[in-house]
Amino acid sequence: MADTALGKFGSGTAEAAVPARRERRDWFPFFLSLPALLIVFLVIGLPLVYSLVLSLHRINVLTQRWIYVGLQNYLQILPQADFLWALGRTATFAVVTVVAGLVLGMAMALVLNMSFPGRGILRSVVLIPWAMAPVTVGVLWGWIFDGTYGAMNGLLLDTGMIGKPIHWLADGTTAFYLVALVYVWNQAPLTALLILAGLQSLPENLHKAGRIDGAGAIRRFFSITLPWLRPMLLLILILTTINSIMAFDLFWTMTKGGPGSATTVFSWMGYSTAFLYLRFAEGAAILYVLTVLCLLLAWLYLTLFFPTVERQRAAAARVDLTPPDPLDVGPGVAARLGSPIGAVRTRLMSLPPFTRRSVLAPRMRRVLGRFGLAAAVAFIFVWSVAPFLWLVLMSLERSADLVRTPPTVIPGPLTFENYRFVLFPPGVSGGQSSVEATRVPFGVLNSFIVAVCVTAINLVLGSIAGYAYSRATRSRLMRGTLWALMLTRMTPSLALILPFFLVFKWLGLIDTRTGLVIAYCSLILPLAIWMMKGYFDGLPPNLEKAALVDGCTRLQAIRKIVLPVARPGLVAAGIFCFLVSWNEFIFALILTGTPSAQTIPVIISGFLAQLRFYDYGPMFAASVLAVIPPVVIALAFQGYLVRGMLSGSIKG
Repeated sequence: MADTALGKFGSGTAEAAVPARRERRDWFPFFLSLPALLIVFLVIGLPLVYSLVLSLHRINVLTQRWIYVGLQNYLQILPQADFLWALGRTATFAVVTVVAGLVLGMAMALVLNMSFPGRGILRSVVLIPWAMAPVTVGVLWGWIFDGTYGAMNGLLLDTGMIGKPIHWLADGTTAFYLVALVYVWNQAPLTALLILAGLQSLPENLHKAGRIDGAGAIRRFFSITLPWLRPMLLLILILTTINSIMAFDLFWTMTKGGPGSATTVFSWMGYSTAFLYLRFAEGAAILYVLTVLCLLLAWLYLTLFFPTVERQRAAAARVDLTPPDPLDVGPGVAARLGSPIGAVRTRLMSLPPFTRRSVLAPRMRRVLGRFGLAAAVAFIFVWSVAPFLWLVLMSLERSADLVRTPPTVIPGPLTFENYRFVLFPPGVSGGQSSVEATRVPFGVLNSFIVAVCVTAINLVLGSIAGYAYSRATRSRLMRGTLWALMLTRMTPSLALILPFFLVFKWLGLIDTRTGLVIAYCSLILPLAIWMMKGYFDGLPPNLEKAALVDGCTRLQAIRKIVLPVARPGLVAAGIFCFLVSWNEFIFALILTGTPSAQTIPVIISGFLAQLRFYDYGPMFAASVLAVIPPVVIALAFQGYLVRGMLSGSIKG
């Protein structure tokens, strides 16, 4: 066939056809990614432009008149003391939560990477806080720290540690750091999951070499583990910082920016300005400043993280990573300065001679080591499970027993009345009814429908686009669009919600499940593409090449060969898409208003807005119903989650 072509067209023509074929191959992955690009850029890009235009105007809510004022809104808010204080609180919250979450997540990952009985169970249990919706987390911990009936006061009073209840959330400083503590409890498992994925990719030979050189556990951690995890830690640092800056749900449920303005961060200030005080233009300006901050951090992520990974890959490709002796740390290995293995082994070579000194006998060290591991496992288990079990216990108590004074942690008679009340309100006779309780079944159904639709759409479009980006890494066009996609992932939801509300209202999508699906897909799709690209990077291109030789088209090779092999990555991405869409709150809060479209996080927040004493039990029962699906999914598929993180985060 090739000889025929050469004879017909000549060698020069054949050589000229090669660039043309390459150009056609470059356009094929672009067309595969085009549907995802259109969804993300149209649904996010246009609202961002609309939000910018909005921030340059003044709007009369009554007359709907827009008056162009240029940068006046920005110049007016920037010097304000409230704005500067909110900026300082946001920065403080980000620093505290990122540092605490990174330290706690590292400790949890190191423990989960060890061998001990029940490790699989603990790896599943540790995901419970992360699987819970932030709204439910806020309801739970807000009740724990309640100054009148809270469990914290009940525990301290029952043990005689205090003589009267403490109003934990009444003091501004205390409330601020309690919200930070709850945020760390909710988000640290994700950090632990990412670090655990990095630890599982660490070659054991490196630690063996360190032990041969006499290095102890602490010395090996700083000389081997940390250098190996450097790209992962940089990724975690940037992502967790952006998420901390965008934090909103916990402030809404626990403090609402109070007491006074002690917990008013950027996100709450923008929300309250736009939707509570109806100053849309000023609110858009505040949220646009938040967007710029997040995009600057995204730029930092792209410029620092990706070059590091590319240098490591290039260096790894230039050297032999399989020496004759797996424990070799000689000069031949020292040349591998660019790869993770080379960097770590070079670090080992640079260590000064080390002599182990210990005042403890080897047997005592082993006993203390086992005791320390058991204590760490117990702490992680209690830290992860105890608040969740307390939520379940409160959902089984009568509302009257939840508001006893003085508070106590000794439960009253347990009953399933609260669950019957929220699942079958008409069947409960003699009880007082609330509007929110009757909406719980509709909220669960709406959340399930929206989450399933979002997951299905993201898996189809995300897998196709992820494959395209994985196989077209040399295309400048594809690299540029991938960077743009990741930048949209860093856009705070609150910056989009105001233009979403105005545009969706004009399109008639307010209070519809369709509107929620569109909004959720635009935010989650970049994450799905990123995870699937990382997984496809680990699959050899020869799979589809063999299918092409057998006569398959490119699309047939993807559908019949590549996607079945990538099933673990699809499951992991699907779990993430389902959990994020199920737990999303701010879009559902603003874009829905009736049971026909409201999701379960919005229903739970409605209990807080009009809470009566007989609503406490149903509120906790609804909260348990809200966390059951994501928690069950996280527990059942934690292995896929770790594998997906290992592919998407290390290779992505």
